[in-house]
Amino acid sequence: MKQDWERRDFLSLMGIGGVVFASGLVGCGGAAAAAAPTLGASQAKGRLAGEDFFFLQLSDTHWGFKGPPNPQADVTLEHAVATINAVDVQPDFIVFTGDLTHTTDDAAERRTRMARFKEIVSALKVKDVRFIPGEHDASLDRGDAYREAFGETRYSFDHKGVHFIALDNVSEASGILGDAQLQWLSADLARTPADVQVVVLAHRPLFDLYPAWD
Repeated sequence: MKQDWERRDFLSLMGIGGVVFASGLVGCGGAAAAAAPTLGASQAKGRLAGEDFFFLQLSDTHWGFKGPPNPQADVTLEHAVATINAVDVQPDFIVFTGDLTHTTDDAAERRTRMARFKEIVSALKVKDVRFIPGEHDASLDRGDAYREAFGETRYSFDHKGVHFIALDNVSEASGILGDAQLQWLSADLARTPADVQVVVLAHRPLFDLYPAWD
């Protein structure tokens, strides 16, 4: 019963406005999202060298949004934080993949929203929390306010044998990566052994999923 309760609670994240992904990555051997919080599949035979883990990906929290599609937008993020904190087995890390805040033409309000977003997520039990921008965060000022609040818009890190790359495809017009970022990416991959698994995080799809929506 405890295991079933944990799974229900974890999967309830799917219904509170964010996209949530949980996976045992090492070996890519099929630890399902529902099973990952219990770590029941992490000892499966045949995995590559490295320790299995799971993380949460949340996207498009749009803090600061007001309107009929989400009349409770002012409390949705707090509910997500509370739900994550209630899960007994915590993820190794959490990554918010863009549109942390809702767009505004007011530069001061943009910074206020980002500060409030940071304040809310600081209540997470998991302290390894990472961010990348969405166009709502960065397109109007090429990421200046975002960098002030969260740091560089592109970066990479390693976790338990997996190399993660966070890309910024929102600060430049039309969602391009740009020459400077492509050079940085090439150098980063050149330092990464060929047998290391690589996970790429970005806000927009890295292919033309639906050009009509940019």
